[in-house]
Amino acid sequence: MTGDIPAGGETGSPRLPGRRAAVAMVAPAVLLVAGVYAYPAVSTVLYSLASIDLSPRFRITGFVGLRNFARQLTSSGFWEATGITVYFGVMLCLATVVLSFLIALLLNRTFMGRGLVRVTVLLPWAVPPVASGVLWVQMFHAEFGFLNGLIRAFGGEGSVIWLGGQVIALHSVLIAEVWRWVPFATIFLLAGLQTVPRTVREAAAIDGAGSWRTFRYVTFPLMLPVVVPVVIFLFVWAMKVFDTIFVLTRGGPSRATTTLNFLVYRQGFEQFDFGSAAASAYLLSALTVLAIAGLGWMLYRTRRLVRD
Repeated sequence: MTGDIPAGGETGSPRLPGRRAAVAMVAPAVLLVAGVYAYPAVSTVLYSLASIDLSPRFRITGFVGLRNFARQLTSSGFWEATGITVYFGVMLCLATVVLSFLIALLLNRTFMGRGLVRVTVLLPWAVPPVASGVLWVQMFHAEFGFLNGLIRAFGGEGSVIWLGGQVIALHSVLIAEVWRWVPFATIFLLAGLQTVPRTVREAAAIDGAGSWRTFRYVTFPLMLPVVVPVVIFLFVWAMKVFDTIFVLTRGGPSRATTTLNFLVYRQGFEQFDFGSAAASAYLLSALTVLAIAGLGWMLYRTRRLVRD
């Protein structure tokens, strides 16, 4: 039996007025996204290739090619910030994943009060970043802070200047960021643990494997497809961390906690060198893409390893 052919086209083809209505409805969202993301991205490219004058108003005075990029790549401050960023990212991933794995293994067991413990673990995730930074400023206070008070309670001097030394300041920021991201990693790792078949662990126990061997040779290999994406997210976040550093140390003492993202802020909004700031921002983006590509390759390899 033959059906009627819709007016204005072949059978099954959408009508032109319908297409126009769809475009009209989608257009505002597309324009909003273009204004929020595309325009700043394009303008930043122009700034990175230009010389900018701020007086009497913000304007591009000429294009200098790749001179801003070359100046950053030959700057000791840029490479120092790069080293701090990579170290911070590696340590954040390592500490967060280890702590989150231990908590997830605990929460994966059945015990009285497990629901309350799960809620408590998630609380740091609900604290806004700036509020979290202010909280840790009070915790790290040299005279009245909780950490020095705890040290004095156990018989120590309790006179550590947590945010004053170049090495200890960076690791103090790291502690604050680990505290903030442990709930996020714990949720994903706990979800991954609950997908590991119990029969596999029981078979390993029957074969005589203890808890450590079961974790090392059974649980952890099966968890790698979950662990690697968590590491990718944490490392990318560590490369663009800003708010905690801004509240705790402002990039100091000296430049001990100046990551690449904070270097972009300093160049743009403290030194008003917008060309260098734009170049540094795109170099940071390139480094982030390389990190994602490397970690993505690790994810691909681990998935193939688990399948094989």
